[in-house]
Amino acid sequence: MLIIIFVVNIGMYLADNGAAIAANKQNRKIYMFCSKSYFDKVYSDVDLQTFKSPFDFPFVVSKEPSDFFIAGFKNDRLVLYYTNSKFFFGFNNIKIGLSSDIVKKSKLYFIDRFIIIRGNSTYVYNDSNLKVEYDVALVKNFYVFLFYDRLAKPNSVCGIFMVEKSLWDEFLINEHPITANKDAIQSLLVSFEKINLIHLNSIRFYLKKQYFVFSDIISKLARMHSHNMAKYNFFAHTDNFEKTPSDRFKDAGILYTKLGENIAMGTKLLPFFANHLLLNSKGHRQNIEGSFEVVGTGCAVDPNYENVYYTQDFAVLIR
Repeated sequence: MLIIIFVVNIGMYLADNGAAIAANKQNRKIYMFCSKSYFDKVYSDVDLQTFKSPFDFPFVVSKEPSDFFIAGFKNDRLVLYYTNSKFFFGFNNIKIGLSSDIVKKSKLYFIDRFIIIRGNSTYVYNDSNLKVEYDVALVKNFYVFLFYDRLAKPNSVCGIFMVEKSLWDEFLINEHPITANKDAIQSLLVSFEKINLIHLNSIRFYLKKQYFVFSDIISKLARMHSHNMAKYNFFAHTDNFEKTPSDRFKDAGILYTKLGENIAMGTKLLPFFANHLLLNSKGHRQNIEGSFEVVGTGCAVDPNYENVYYTQDFAVLIR
């Protein structure tokens, strides 16, 4: 389940210059189950950081929004890989920027639901965003998710996610993959926040916009709002104390000329999934691609239903 909603408060407009054009880089020829040593060699020129993940391995994440990826390794083999970088060599001739119409003509086997067999049991997992926001192809023992920019003309691939089938199947049927380790929930949510921010800037690069500047104080506000939504079981910009985004900024003493907020909620919703879905909603996209300068992200989870809440607060601050 996913729900997203946005609010924009227009104030003074500040022009936004386009993002700098990245230097030419060699195509990244990455394939599923490649060795970690091979992967490290391909990305030897990229600064990396490691974040906690809901799996039995950490996320290895690019620090560079212009060449962004998330990777996961099991037994020194690549079992999870997401990218929205145009430097990725592609999969089965599918690259970032390719028209969705051409994708449809490929020989890939696209599924309309996840059928998971465990012993004598068969599980059917229906995804309401499947064939709407993204397509999923089953290729031997892994899935390929193709995220689309539905507001671009023509619609085009703007993200590729490859993941080992058994790994993703287990994530889908596991009732509590996010909150299973009670001692690690907060560190996992902090990881989600940081990945969400870097991914936002990778989308800004895709949109040829300047990068957002991260604000710790604004992130605290965003985190508080996500926490309240998860704790008190509501989903709205006006919180359970009748405070609006502008009220929360005012109470924190943050002065701004322009303010916007996106919120998203979904079961087991990973940060890059949330951003892709927000990108395809016109109002949310206006916030993501607008002239905002700073951003704070906050994440929380309802442990009963594994609903993950994201709040993104955007602003142009008064200096």
